[in-house]
Amino acid sequence: MIGEIENCLLLIARIVVEKRKWDCCIMDTLYINSWTLLSAFLPIFSVVGSILILKKNATFSSLISLFIAGLLTIIIPSYNLNFEQLLEIVKSAFILSLSAILVILPGLYLNGIIKQQKTLDKIAEWIERLPLKLEEKTLILLLGFLPAVESLTGFGVSLFLGVPIFLKLFPQKEALKLSLLGMNIMPWGTLALATTIGANLIQYPVKQLGSITSLTSFLIFPYIAAVALLIIGGFRLLKQKIYLVFCLGLVISLSLFINNYYLYPEIAGILAGLVTGLLGIYLACHGKNFFKIIFQKKLLTIFFPYILVLILILGTRLIHPIKDFLSQLLVLKSNQVSFSIFTSPGIIILLVAILLQNLKPVNVSILEITKKSKNACLTIAAFLLLSQTMLQSGMIATLSRGLLNFSGEYLSLLLSPLIGMLAGFITGSNVGGNALFIAAQDEIGRQWNQGILFASVHNSGAGHMVFSSIPIIVLVLTIFQDINSGQRSIITENELFKFTSKVSIGIYLTLSLTLLVLWKLNISATMF
Repeated sequence: MIGEIENCLLLIARIVVEKRKWDCCIMDTLYINSWTLLSAFLPIFSVVGSILILKKNATFSSLISLFIAGLLTIIIPSYNLNFEQLLEIVKSAFILSLSAILVILPGLYLNGIIKQQKTLDKIAEWIERLPLKLEEKTLILLLGFLPAVESLTGFGVSLFLGVPIFLKLFPQKEALKLSLLGMNIMPWGTLALATTIGANLIQYPVKQLGSITSLTSFLIFPYIAAVALLIIGGFRLLKQKIYLVFCLGLVISLSLFINNYYLYPEIAGILAGLVTGLLGIYLACHGKNFFKIIFQKKLLTIFFPYILVLILILGTRLIHPIKDFLSQLLVLKSNQVSFSIFTSPGIIILLVAILLQNLKPVNVSILEITKKSKNACLTIAAFLLLSQTMLQSGMIATLSRGLLNFSGEYLSLLLSPLIGMLAGFITGSNVGGNALFIAAQDEIGRQWNQGILFASVHNSGAGHMVFSSIPIIVLVLTIFQDINSGQRSIITENELFKFTSKVSIGIYLTLSLTLLVLWKLNISATMF
């Protein structure tokens, strides 16, 4: 009997000892996993902290974050990089940066020429003279012509058209708020540069990412139109014009999808904006005098640069011998990405800019353009280097696994739009936002074979949130001061930020709802 009791006590003792060993093992594993996950987040935290807490610009913050990521690859064994991986990081980041720079520099050069030739002023005068009501002009601008201009040039250039027009139509506060709303085409801004870079980062076809992004963004445009009418006339005006809100909002959304799916993402924003703008004019004037308004020699002259860019891009895409020749002429490749230089829309923009300069010479300093674009190019290059370093070292995989472990399926659906919006806000750029986190979003979505859907909602969130970023708000106030000979606006930077923050809540809810519906439909698997 005593022997049996002793055996039982020994067994209990062994179980306790083994349990303690097991608990210690679990705690050690959790500690290692927590530390690894925290270290993977450090580059992201450093960007957020540098911009929001230290008030540093995106260029400085991106370089600091890149330095921290590089340090982690040396300190933490699991992140160590060999020579081949380092070479791959540099090659991929260089190719992606070059593809961005080849659009940015010609885009700014073309914009400088258009501005000096007074093309934007002529468009503004034409819109002011349209025999339409204020709310109709507002929606036509916000969902039509401003998105078309931003899609061609990018980098807030549409603000140089929007701010002066809205200031002539409305008081300061309303005008500046409406100008910010006009920036919500960003996934297709600068000839869909962010979407193109994002697709290269996650190795999907650009048309696929562009098409799914047009679906995740589908309800954003009716929402923006509704907010605009609330600003200028409250709920009463919104109720009166609700048909126009949904009609134009859904038309630009549908046009974006059709142009991405059947044509090319690079011109999707331009075509969608023009179609929506023209339809808005037709509906607003009830068809009367529509052709008289549209078919004017002066109007064709005003929009000549945009029409020419469209024609040339379509020609190089639709005429297969030209397309095949250009796509094989000079191609840069790494294991991750490839870039055909002569198929870049930047080459076409440059050709159009040179033609316009020869037809009507103006004084545009290439040196000044290079100086203006220096920070943007450096920031994009740093973020692309950061994303490639995090990808090759395994930090992106660690982030995605960590988020999955802590969040699960439905919480991931709620977090995904928020992550995209945060990335767009802190970088002030759709390209920077995609470089920062689109690969991690893709990794998370792949757990349920929905990688492209998560990447698309990230592209949407980052793009639509740019309008609320501090650089864009500062640009709006700077343009206002320039127009009014240095006079300060009665609405402050802080007030505009509060406004964009409130609007952003609706954007988040809209993106989350759309994501949930597309998730249930498994749209990314059924479409492609």
